[in-house]
Amino acid sequence: MSRGTVVDLFCGAGGASLGFHQAGFEIRGAVDIDEDALETYERNLTYKGIVDFEPLQADLEETTFDEIREHFGLKKGEVNVICGCPPCQNFSSLRDTTPWPEDEPKDDLLRAFVERVREEKPDLVFFENVQGILSSGEGSYIKWFRNQMEQITRQGDTGKEGGYGVSLKLVNAANYGVPQKRKRTIGVCVYDADSDEITFRSPTHVENPDGDDERERWRWVRDAIVRDDLDDLSKGERQDDDPAHRARNHRQKTIDLMKVIPDNGGSWMDLRGTEHEDLIRKCHQNVDSGAGSAYGRMAWKEPAPTLTTRCTTPSCGRFTHPEANRSITPREAALLMTFPKEFELPDQISAAERVVGNAVPPDLVEAMLHSPIIEREFPSDT
Repeated sequence: MSRGTVVDLFCGAGGASLGFHQAGFEIRGAVDIDEDALETYERNLTYKGIVDFEPLQADLEETTFDEIREHFGLKKGEVNVICGCPPCQNFSSLRDTTPWPEDEPKDDLLRAFVERVREEKPDLVFFENVQGILSSGEGSYIKWFRNQMEQITRQGDTGKEGGYGVSLKLVNAANYGVPQKRKRTIGVCVYDADSDEITFRSPTHVENPDGDDERERWRWVRDAIVRDDLDDLSKGERQDDDPAHRARNHRQKTIDLMKVIPDNGGSWMDLRGTEHEDLIRKCHQNVDSGAGSAYGRMAWKEPAPTLTTRCTTPSCGRFTHPEANRSITPREAALLMTFPKEFELPDQISAAERVVGNAVPPDLVEAMLHSPIIEREFPSDT
């Protein structure tokens, strides 16, 4: 039995939809504007029978929820949950497409998300965004979001009835079984609830559990990407039966640098004062901090760093394999994001790393959906 019906806004490649599916919810619609992400969603959720619809490609700033309902054959009030992961625009300097009052936040996609919620008024709203949204504009964006959600009222509700209770929390995905130190803001909004009663699930994992701790240790890179069915690859190679497991064809000077960076967590900064110091990039030679992760290796016995939309590009972060002289592959990145092994990715590496880096880890979403308030409102069998 389904725990409830969900429409996924800013659905991307389907990370949140998979998380809701794993937690026992029924996904009834998904919307995004990104073509690569939607093709990935279709290949993995529509064609494999997890959902029975084709996602809608649409600009959520312009598309109303009436249009969304019509596209997916939904009736008003039939949607129990709206989840949304609006892409994080620059929260300090934002463009204006329509005038807003001077004292209100101006993030267009955050505003669009709230407007779509206002048009449907589901029982539950699940929100995910970057950690910086909590402090951007001295907290004005979250203050605006909270105020808007608290004021949304269904027709017929009067007085103290209606409005959403809102709770937001910064969580580290590693504390919920994701092999990645990914910090994200999670919001849970429940209609006609008191914000104080909305609490989050306690962490299920910890960095170093002691003997009396019932929590599991953090999942490491080694737990996610060392698998019997993943080939060892060199630059430019790919696995015959898994097109997503393909290595970038790095330039020789990049390979030369990787060869001398220590395995298992090393960095170009380790080359200072050694015979290989001349291999350090010129742009890094006078840098004391801030770029130490570039060309860095992941460590086997730690979670991965936060994966970005350049997560297979070694110059953009600690995205080099722990011991092979190459960056991680799109398949390895997807596994670190907790997508299943059979999850298909775009053919181009640049598109694959982008849809993975923009995704929400399905296992993080599933873990959050077992919070006390959601379990009460949407009971599960697990």
